[in-house]
Amino acid sequence: MNQEELASLSASETVQLVRSKQVSPVETTQAAIDRIEKLNPALNAVIYTDLDGAKRKAHDLEQRIMRGDNIGGMAGVPTLMKDLFDFRPGWPSTLGGIPALKDFVPDFWSTFPKHMEREDAILIGKTNTPVMGFNGATDNPLFGATCNPFDLDRNSGGSSGGSAAAVASGLVPVAGASDGGGSIRIPASWCGVAGFQPSYGRVPMVLRPNAFGALSPFVYEGPVARCVDDLALVMNALAGYDADDPFSNPEQVDFLSCINAPSLKGKRIGYTRDFGIFPVEAAVLACTDKAVSAFTAAGAQVDEINLDIPFSQQELSDLWCRLISAGSCAMVTGLQQRGIDLLNDYRSQLPDWLVYWIGIVSRQSFADMQADQVMRTKVFDAFAAAFSGVDLIVSPTTAALPVKNLNNGLTTGPSSINGVAINPQIGWCMTYLTNLIGHPAASVPAGLADGLPVGLQIIGRRYADTDVMQACACFERERPWVSIYESLKTRPGA
Repeated sequence: MNQEELASLSASETVQLVRSKQVSPVETTQAAIDRIEKLNPALNAVIYTDLDGAKRKAHDLEQRIMRGDNIGGMAGVPTLMKDLFDFRPGWPSTLGGIPALKDFVPDFWSTFPKHMEREDAILIGKTNTPVMGFNGATDNPLFGATCNPFDLDRNSGGSSGGSAAAVASGLVPVAGASDGGGSIRIPASWCGVAGFQPSYGRVPMVLRPNAFGALSPFVYEGPVARCVDDLALVMNALAGYDADDPFSNPEQVDFLSCINAPSLKGKRIGYTRDFGIFPVEAAVLACTDKAVSAFTAAGAQVDEINLDIPFSQQELSDLWCRLISAGSCAMVTGLQQRGIDLLNDYRSQLPDWLVYWIGIVSRQSFADMQADQVMRTKVFDAFAAAFSGVDLIVSPTTAALPVKNLNNGLTTGPSSINGVAINPQIGWCMTYLTNLIGHPAASVPAGLADGLPVGLQIIGRRYADTDVMQACACFERERPWVSIYESLKTRPGA
């Protein structure tokens, strides 16, 4: 195979070819490295590489294959991890491009790199993300903005924007992502790839010193990929019980077993254009209104649904900002104990909105915190009522098309849509609701509007992850999106 053919392989195809010795993991790794070196200067998706380490891993895997040793389920698949909540011993972690942390090297693992290396994937490096993930666009003062593969003047979305842009451009077939407010699904939507956010507990979140630090809101790990087969393959590698996570789900789930379901016959799907609260750009709605017909074609019953959410989008955006900022405050405190005082010594390296919300939560009373959890409960109850009549809820993933990048490290989403003011960090992201309630969700490419990708969000009942994956697979068969990547081959530098 030539370099272009190797770079176009899906993760599933790569594993099959590597297992059958038709392709070497050394070849698949080198092809990914070549693509990164060629395309990343224009994308700014990858911010750290360990090329020598990746080549050694690939060579060692090749030797094991030739000896006939057992190999893992991701054998020979080149991949990238996120520079935020993903940690690998020996690799720097800037927590989203904070210059003061450019030499900060943790000595512990997070789930994605640990499980992927266990399954013999080849980790090549890390991808770009906004500061502490507190933004639906990917930009920061150390590395700058990640560009959208479909328009290099625009943003990739965030916070897993580097991962989504790298996958869309074919640097690697799959990449790691995390999701505290939609950070898997937002960039998947804007970059035209598929992203899967599992139910809370499905993929272990091993955190120390606070093992309960990913509950409010729920923070997830999951993959982005070009096809649903690859989402399922990676989810099989990531999911499973871990006693070090107090909420790890012991149920065994085979994600690959559900993607060949012939139809969605018998499934009831509720389509909401805006959850009753979000302003949405007309171009986004035109695309998703058309895309939902794929579920009808797949045998499902599709009806419009109204969710009785008793809050405005601004009230819920503020709620999310308070909840996520508690975790940001804990990170700042933890770094301070290590001798890195971000708020006092490196204040200029943090965006004003992050400092503002950290200040808000640091002054919250116990009554304030309890009131936030009551709000969250009412959102949970609204979804519970909606799911009493449907199996899945479908919506646009984001309310806006990708925005133009700024050149100051502070790119955000829009501050208004259709004349309605919104929070530019999260208010246009129709994703953070599942971070309040713990349900599984995914984003799949719904089509293009003005040449830019639009995502369709699929939300399932709690722990019904395979229902969501099955719906993604059936949607892909009815409306295959692989052709949208053809235009990227003529992009400058490609």
